[in-house]
Amino acid sequence: MITLQTLYHDLCNLLNPRFCGICDSRLNPSEQKLCAKCLMRLPYLFIENYYDNDVSRLFWGRVPVERAYSHFRYLHDSEAHRFMVMLKYKHRPDLGVWMGGVVARELLSQDFFDGIDCIIPVPLHWRRYLTRGYNQSTQIARGIAKVTGLPLLKRHVRRIRNNETQTHKTSSERFQNVENLFRVRRKIPYSHVLLVDDVLTTGATLTSCAQAILDKYPTMCISILTLAKA
Repeated sequence: MITLQTLYHDLCNLLNPRFCGICDSRLNPSEQKLCAKCLMRLPYLFIENYYDNDVSRLFWGRVPVERAYSHFRYLHDSEAHRFMVMLKYKHRPDLGVWMGGVVARELLSQDFFDGIDCIIPVPLHWRRYLTRGYNQSTQIARGIAKVTGLPLLKRHVRRIRNNETQTHKTSSERFQNVENLFRVRRKIPYSHVLLVDDVLTTGATLTSCAQAILDKYPTMCISILTLAKA
């Protein structure tokens, strides 16, 4: 039976068509930001153990991390790569909010957020923020916050210099490039922080951000969530 709601959605889709954020094909009324084909082709990591996995091991011996999770693998010339390009460079912050919500709904049912008090997105330098117009990590964190109800702290940690891009740098060069990169600028009145970023490669940027928080609050518990892992 065709309902008025169905007719309304069909009419909206006809007058204001929506397109996939990856392949640009037209979305049907039941699809949201990505078409079903692109959504299925994302190289998911299917992480179930949040305490000991390929993500958490990157931080062993560097900073203590309670839980760690990445949603899909960042592969060159894949749907994951195209998604991140659209999010970061094609002015599609809405993709970050939507995917953050998708990830949060999945993890909420698996108790990933138990004990976590707040969300801190890895900050951009203000010059890069002005160029891009938004921080993609903040958009992802917005989606997570909407689903979980956790407070989003956007101004509590600051990137104090506009460091060179990490692309094409070796692992040791990446860690040198982000050394002492962040500073806590406001009181964090919580005991367990979830750091959110877009792509995890060596873990250098997240390590630097976590260390800045731990320097200020040595007993703070840190967890990590990124959309992708290279």
